[in-house]
Amino acid sequence: MCENTNRICQVEEIKLKRMMKTRSHIITIAAFLLCCIMQLNAQQGESLRDRIARRQNAQVSSSVPQVTIRTEMKNQEQKQYTENASWVREVYRFLDLTKGVNGALYNPVQPTGDRMNLYTAIFNLLADGNLIAYKFIDINRESFTQDAVIDFKDVLDNLKIPFMKEGNVYKVDRYDVPSSEVRGYYIKEAHYFDQTNSLLDTKLIAICPMLMIQDGYDTGATRYPQFWILYEDLRPYISRMPIMTSDINNVMNKTVDDFFRLNLYDGEIYKTTNLENKILKDIYKTPEEMKAAQERIEDEIRQFEKNLWIMNDSVYIKSEAERTGQKSNSNTKTQKSKSSSQASYSARDRR
Repeated sequence: MCENTNRICQVEEIKLKRMMKTRSHIITIAAFLLCCIMQLNAQQGESLRDRIARRQNAQVSSSVPQVTIRTEMKNQEQKQYTENASWVREVYRFLDLTKGVNGALYNPVQPTGDRMNLYTAIFNLLADGNLIAYKFIDINRESFTQDAVIDFKDVLDNLKIPFMKEGNVYKVDRYDVPSSEVRGYYIKEAHYFDQTNSLLDTKLIAICPMLMIQDGYDTGATRYPQFWILYEDLRPYISRMPIMTSDINNVMNKTVDDFFRLNLYDGEIYKTTNLENKILKDIYKTPEEMKAAQERIEDEIRQFEKNLWIMNDSVYIKSEAERTGQKSNSNTKTQKSKSSSQASYSARDRR
């Protein structure tokens, strides 16, 4: 009897342990499901505006149009080659974004919807690893070789911008992008004539964003060049960025690429490629001399284009009345009658 009783107790104990394990599993599963339900309710309770704001505050929202295969093919077709050109004039300009038509590259200062200014687009492309930047060595020289490529982390460190890195992508708060302080660009352009194709054109080689830092109330702003970007690397992206180029017609029927390709910008010349490798400021000491030199360079470029075309001499033939001035109608009629009689007389003589 005692043995049977012990066996029954052992069996009941085993059953009780199994029941306890089953209950603990059930409780664990129930707690997990409860957490999932609470998280789902919390997400559903968050409004769409709150979720968008949370994502925008967490990182820069890159709305730069992505390059499609068709865009890449078009970019290859639009590449300009100056290797076979018989005449090339390299010119460096400074574009002041606070003046005139150049303001189209500055606004909007902060991204508005899917619109952003040129520097914000460049910054986002560099952060995503879609663009290569080259070190700004000094104002007298630049290099676009592999040795001059800079790491975007160095750019962020120089600007003292906090970031997070996920793989090869840098995440930056959009309000830390110094788009409002980039108020100018250095550009390098080449005016060239390809005799083989009878083509006279202007090629934009590179562009350099310029930070303008106000040093004091009266001392003005100091220019801090950041880096060089090859324009042909940038063109596939900005060829799809709309831009407004007129105060009268506010339709955005042009792109940033159109703005540069059609030479709609206005920039003062600060250097041309020369044997001494000097900027104009080192050659011409007074503002008057500097202004005269800039106008002379612009005129030389225009004059070269005019000299390419040979005009027919008949275009310059002027009548006697235009050279000596208009005379009275009576004198004109008298001259016409005399000329006609002389013409008839000579005709009879020839017969």
